[in-house]
Amino acid sequence: MTLFGGNTKHFGLDIGTNAIRVVQLSGGSGKFTLDAFGVAQIPPGLTQSDSKLDQQKIAKILNELLKSSQITDREVVSAIPGTSVFNAVVKMPPMSQAELAKAITYQAEQNIPLKLDEVKYDWQVIKQDPDTKELTVMIIAAAKIKVQSLMNLFEKADLNVQALETATVAMARSLTNEADPVVMILDIGSTTTEIAVVEKGILVQTRSFPLAGFAMTRSVSKNLGLDMSQAEQFKVKFGLAQDKLEGQVFKAIEPTLRSILEEAVRSMKFYQEQSGSTVPRIVLTGASSKMPLMPQYIKAFTGTEVVLGNPWNKVSFKQEYNDKVNEISAEFATAIGLAMRE
Repeated sequence: MTLFGGNTKHFGLDIGTNAIRVVQLSGGSGKFTLDAFGVAQIPPGLTQSDSKLDQQKIAKILNELLKSSQITDREVVSAIPGTSVFNAVVKMPPMSQAELAKAITYQAEQNIPLKLDEVKYDWQVIKQDPDTKELTVMIIAAAKIKVQSLMNLFEKADLNVQALETATVAMARSLTNEADPVVMILDIGSTTTEIAVVEKGILVQTRSFPLAGFAMTRSVSKNLGLDMSQAEQFKVKFGLAQDKLEGQVFKAIEPTLRSILEEAVRSMKFYQEQSGSTVPRIVLTGASSKMPLMPQYIKAFTGTEVVLGNPWNKVSFKQEYNDKVNEISAEFATAIGLAMRE
């Protein structure tokens, strides 16, 4: 197993806060066929635990999911949670690959907030200035303890790990194309929001923070006096509609959503300062993207075009899967991107 590496037939595995999602594809070179997929709900907080007993529970749920989804392959590419990953983009003068490899060690020491012997890190040249030949390099690091925790889980599930990636790398693969000049992926999940700027299919900026759909549900629960299950139902049904329930759900959700979008706007401005280019479009994904009027609100707040991401665009599948695929589309971008890795 290599961090952010590997090249073999595999299935994609996305272990989220509330669910595990698996996808197996065949094909390649941008044209894929869906062989199998599935999702299993898991108790909240279980995936954040490092206890052996909880890992055993997750391994059991995972193996039951693989069986019910008819995925027989034991080779897997999975994602490291965004909050466990450190990213840095650095500018480097022109140099050979050997010189760059040595220089990156120094850059990693300066930019990663952990000691290098505590992390597993990798790097990739994402851009080269055609005139000055200056290199733009992305460094990605993950705490060894988190990587080892995942490896222990996969060992319990009898899986062979071919690669570990970040969710944003996987989503860039499933939600964007080389023909897209610049897009921002905004993934509002259950407990974490991921923001990524992608140029022509290449990830150039990424960040993650622990504010997302669960915080909105909690606010609805508190403000409307509902239990969490009812609050989630209200959030999903009424979303950002101001003419429903006298706008109470909207008023409860908006402060959290505004905080998330303020971070997105900061990322846009940072990208513009670094590149001189604007971000013309936001690709929205994640469970919270399905809330009524969400794209319209984000467009009004950011002044940027917003489209709902469709990770199945590059995947063909049987017609009988249409309804199911459309229902889960917003939550499968990472799993599909992992399965697409060649």
